[in-house]
Amino acid sequence: MDHPPDIRLFHADGVLDAEGVCKAPGSLLIEDSGDSLCVLASGSPAEVTLHPAATDAVRVDCAGTILIPGLINAHTHLDLTHVGPQPYDPVRGRFGDWLAMILRERATSDEAIRDSVRLGIDRSLAGGVVAVGDIAGVWSTVPTRTLRESPMGGVSYIECFGVGAKQEDSAERIRGIVDEIESEAQGVLVGVSPHAPYTVGLRLYQRMLEMAGSMGLPLATHLAESDPEREFIADGTGLFHDLLESMGLWDESIRDEVGDGKTPIGHFFSGLDESIRQASEAAPILLVHCNDVSDADLDLLAGSPVSVAYCPRGSVYFGAEHRFGPHRYAEMLERGINVALGTDSIVNLPMGESGGAPTISTLDEIRFLHARDSSIQPKLLLKMATTNAARALGLNPDRFTLAPGPIEGVVSVDVGEFSNAEQMPTALAESSGDPMLLTHQAPTP
Repeated sequence: MDHPPDIRLFHADGVLDAEGVCKAPGSLLIEDSGDSLCVLASGSPAEVTLHPAATDAVRVDCAGTILIPGLINAHTHLDLTHVGPQPYDPVRGRFGDWLAMILRERATSDEAIRDSVRLGIDRSLAGGVVAVGDIAGVWSTVPTRTLRESPMGGVSYIECFGVGAKQEDSAERIRGIVDEIESEAQGVLVGVSPHAPYTVGLRLYQRMLEMAGSMGLPLATHLAESDPEREFIADGTGLFHDLLESMGLWDESIRDEVGDGKTPIGHFFSGLDESIRQASEAAPILLVHCNDVSDADLDLLAGSPVSVAYCPRGSVYFGAEHRFGPHRYAEMLERGINVALGTDSIVNLPMGESGGAPTISTLDEIRFLHARDSSIQPKLLLKMATTNAARALGLNPDRFTLAPGPIEGVVSVDVGEFSNAEQMPTALAESSGDPMLLTHQAPTP
């Protein structure tokens, strides 16, 4: 027997999204049918209470808060959550030592991976995040299946590696893994993630782009993240050369694809332009980090149908600004590039205020950028964590607004006093404390 829908009327100091809803005070009328969530009305209390369904709705007082849509984390590694925050000196730290720590601490059994992902889901929901772009880990579908058992939605990217003579074998292996699982279920899409240009050759990138295009799979890759990556692509030397050699993965055919002085972004786009364009017509392509961006690289990004996932606190953690200068996300946005916010893994996040594990939340990235980059409008930062991120992952951006229609979640954020609606985005960006997920429906792509 079907149950009647649950209708709730939320009254708050304000309601705010990135696409035009901005009322103070504000109200939301939400219908929860059990398998779907829908905004019936949003706006001022006087406007919302005129809706016929408001008469019998359950009233919920959210005084002292702003209501926003559920947030998206466009890039994270939930399978590393058990590792917890780890110290790193961005000036003197040795990236090779940090990488060795990750390889040493990474969960390997299905049960341990599942537990870590579940912990990451809990820490994400506690931060008001309802959808993620999660890197599932090396050849693993356990994170994908774990996400599908949870209230979280988004994209689970199956990660692959392959350089030199290993590229064709890697392409066949990832194809077999993807064929085993549904491309979409329980609000979670499957994507592919060729890891990075120092672990993925151009032929494997080509195969992954072809597969993404033919199967409609979102694709994500780490790109232009670090000094060792720049050195490896430009010269074929350095940390990543030595790492491949120590793991028995180096062969001289790799030199056919690196060592010609290109930047990582120039390397990625060399010879792949048409494949990128074709694949993007079927599914989104997400370039993660892009810390190391020249003027020519910026032109390549602006002329291509890709999105960029920027992880502000992650970039600071690894000292990207010391090496490459300030991240160029603001210029990217001005050039029409779709930029979304991510957190990267919990490893690069600070400890919680009480010394416990932090939430894994893009609201904290909004707060960080607002404090650092005062010229960026706070509402644009909210857009990077909602509708921009939805487009980057191939989700429906309308579901991450407060306009009437289906929605993925409503989040309340405690704020200080503000005098009018125009001040709400700033009040949100200057807030502190953990948000609260008031109501939630697993996202549908």
